[in-house]
Amino acid sequence: MKRICTLCGRASTDGNLWCQEKYCPAERSPEVFERGEVFGNIDIIEMITLTRSSAIYEARRNEQKILLKIAHEGCQERLKREAMLLMALAKVRHPMLPVLLPAHELGQLKDYPYGKSVVKGETKYFEVFEFVEGTSLRDLLLKNAQPWYQHVGWLTISLADVVALLHQTNRLHFSLSPEIILVRFDKQQVPRPVLLDLGLASDAGQLVETWDRRYALPAYTAPELIEMQGKVGPATDVYGLGMLLYEMLAGHPAYEYRLQRDEVVYANITANQPAALNRTDLRNVPQIAERAVSNDYSGRQRDVLSFARELQANFQRVPREKKEFRIPWRGVAIVVGTMLAISLLLVLAVVIPGA
Repeated sequence: MKRICTLCGRASTDGNLWCQEKYCPAERSPEVFERGEVFGNIDIIEMITLTRSSAIYEARRNEQKILLKIAHEGCQERLKREAMLLMALAKVRHPMLPVLLPAHELGQLKDYPYGKSVVKGETKYFEVFEFVEGTSLRDLLLKNAQPWYQHVGWLTISLADVVALLHQTNRLHFSLSPEIILVRFDKQQVPRPVLLDLGLASDAGQLVETWDRRYALPAYTAPELIEMQGKVGPATDVYGLGMLLYEMLAGHPAYEYRLQRDEVVYANITANQPAALNRTDLRNVPQIAERAVSNDYSGRQRDVLSFARELQANFQRVPREKKEFRIPWRGVAIVVGTMLAISLLLVLAVVIPGA
């Protein structure tokens, strides 16, 4: 295992992390697993993404490839709330939600929506998801800071749809960022996002009890969550989606946050609006994004569905994913066997009359 800083990315393999950056929160740096290490009966293949609340790995449990999510210290309750919500939504089978598996291989999902294991004297809480081949949106943006505008629209509209599902359960997210979004591309090269983290998964009334801004990326935090003043509700998640849209259109985050102290980022957000987008190649879309990231709660679209409808009017419809055709070999074998049996009976009837 190694310690890794969620602010600057520096790592230490001996457990002692010292960073030369003055404001690096090294004392809160989580321990993460490395390739080849073992977590219980799960083999770690590689880390996919690191957030301030958890680490998500590509892993293998016996012969099954899985996604493994392990909560950082202080974020255990957040992971447990998420697991319970995912279990409740299991029947929906939304394509942009991870499919939750039993935390214990021989158990039932209703009994083990999450698990815990002791590592070096520390209790680690974890979830297990069906494996999805993909790359974090953050890594994609590091390779291509300004994706094709059509992909930008499809990604944002799709994410709005899954966040709307959370809102239907009276839960709000509050912690959207590129780190928690896994993107896979289908055979038609259409981007299909998967929301790997449901944020706080709580309603606005529980916010005082559940919110801890240390475990959300400051640059994507809505102004009303910084000082806990003013209205908080569905438009708070509109802000989070708007920040993702703004970043993909601009080619950079609305607020610079790398190697900056959290309080400096928060002060910048509360004192300033994001700069106007210079996308003269697009009509209406820059204005939709700028409205969504307004510091004024009432100045944004009222909810994520309203936000999505505005985008849908300016982008082609998200293409339906074509399901991979699989030959039903079992059925084919039954049909072939039946035909052979009938043929054999006909032959016998001819060769042996009365058979």
